[in-house]
Amino acid sequence: MKDLNSYLPLVVLWAKKHHGLIQEQGAELNEEGMEMARSVGVAEPERIRIMLVDEIPFQEDPVVYSLAKSVGMLSGQVSGITFGHSIYIVKACQSARIYSHEFRHVHQYEVLGSIGAFMDVYLEQVMTFGYHQAPLEKDARQFEIGS
Repeated sequence: MKDLNSYLPLVVLWAKKHHGLIQEQGAELNEEGMEMARSVGVAEPERIRIMLVDEIPFQEDPVVYSLAKSVGMLSGQVSGITFGHSIYIVKACQSARIYSHEFRHVHQYEVLGSIGAFMDVYLEQVMTFGYHQAPLEKDARQFEIGS
């Protein structure tokens, strides 16, 4: 596998593309969603947009798909993915657990400051520890509601 520096710019570009798409076409949170987001640490829940999809669009980019597969992200169904204040949620997987998990990732983006900064930390973690053991993933699981 290539080193992190060769993947990072491509993943950040892919993430920013989807962030923009979701911000343009996604739905705002209702008051209940904003309250849930606040409860897991999100500072600006009004900026969150959600797009419901049949599946996360990993396969559109061969590099992203290969990386996601290599770190174990595709070993089961991926139910959601977050890019800053933009979230994809798989329609068939909607639950308080998934929403709260993804909202915690929004908080992590807010703390780290940008998509690039988040992806730098996140990719290093998943490449070092694997998807399920990455500290940012473990943190998000600790804030899941209803699990």
